[in-house]
Amino acid sequence: MKKILQLFGILAVMAVMISCSGSGKYSIEGRVADVLPDGQVVYLVTGYDREDIVDSAVVAGGRFAFSGTVEEPYLAQVLCNAFAQQLVVEPGTVVVGIDTLGGTPLNDSLYAFIASVDLSDLQEQMGGWLQVYRSATDAATRSEAERQYDSLESVANARAMEASWQFYHRWEQTVLGALAMENIAQMGDFSYAEFDSIVKSAAPVVANHKPVQQKLEQLRHVDATSAGKHYTDIQGVDGTLSALIDGKVALVDFYASWCGPCRNEIRDNLVPLWAKYKDKGLVIVGLNVWERGSREQREAAHAKVMADLGITYPQLVDSTRTATDTYGVLGIPMIMLIDKDGTIVARDLRGAAIEEAIKKVL
Repeated sequence: MKKILQLFGILAVMAVMISCSGSGKYSIEGRVADVLPDGQVVYLVTGYDREDIVDSAVVAGGRFAFSGTVEEPYLAQVLCNAFAQQLVVEPGTVVVGIDTLGGTPLNDSLYAFIASVDLSDLQEQMGGWLQVYRSATDAATRSEAERQYDSLESVANARAMEASWQFYHRWEQTVLGALAMENIAQMGDFSYAEFDSIVKSAAPVVANHKPVQQKLEQLRHVDATSAGKHYTDIQGVDGTLSALIDGKVALVDFYASWCGPCRNEIRDNLVPLWAKYKDKGLVIVGLNVWERGSREQREAAHAKVMADLGITYPQLVDSTRTATDTYGVLGIPMIMLIDKDGTIVARDLRGAAIEEAIKKVL
């Protein structure tokens, strides 16, 4: 249930830096009546991490404005606490609103592409099943809701991938192609070898695009820790993964206390499996990752989830906060099975597939 959530986010905030030269004046007109109150400060920032402030403006009469000169078009965001819109800063007048982006060639093209991927029909159905999943009180209902959701996700993903590939082939020699490949990388189910081949055949502007390189690196880590490879050790606050699992059949669960699907897997599957197989040669290790807040807050959250869910199997808290990078994990829970000799048998296990894998190994 992960990819389509990423997909909606990608389509909602897509933007691009276009490689072309020639300085010119730009203006950005914000139209936010009934969205932002007068007096609200809005920022123009650059970068994916929203770190570098270019300018600020104050909303008056439901509008705000930025202006300046630009040597080459670049990616930026207009944002405040209640509003965020990505755009391309380029010569001309860019019009920005809650559901509006355009006024210049690149922003018009960007918005047209986003609008062309209409998933509203599927999104509505998926939202309904997501509500069922979140409100379910038993494992069977959650499992059926997830099955229905995943089926709709496959259709939505295929539709968006087709549009993205078409967009890529139209613009593959430009940064618009890099944008399309970024989208493809996030939605696609690629092996490292498959995506590496795509990147090697791409134009430099695409191959060197930072999100594309980041995806390639993530898949490299997945490949290095895939089924058939030896597991990579992890340093925890109170010890190491190797100390807990060496010489044993081990189920390792990457999870966080705030993650709903993680808690459901623990409640529905891991706790019962621990009771069933702990005396038959299986060890389960909960690997706590991505906890939020200060050290004290993370420790408290970890203690609470153990008490809430009745977790009694061994725990390891990632001390370096790099465990998910090591295994190329972008979403949790990520559950993997490791044999006695340290060989990874399977990863990304969920639901009934967990016990099926355990039975084969034991």
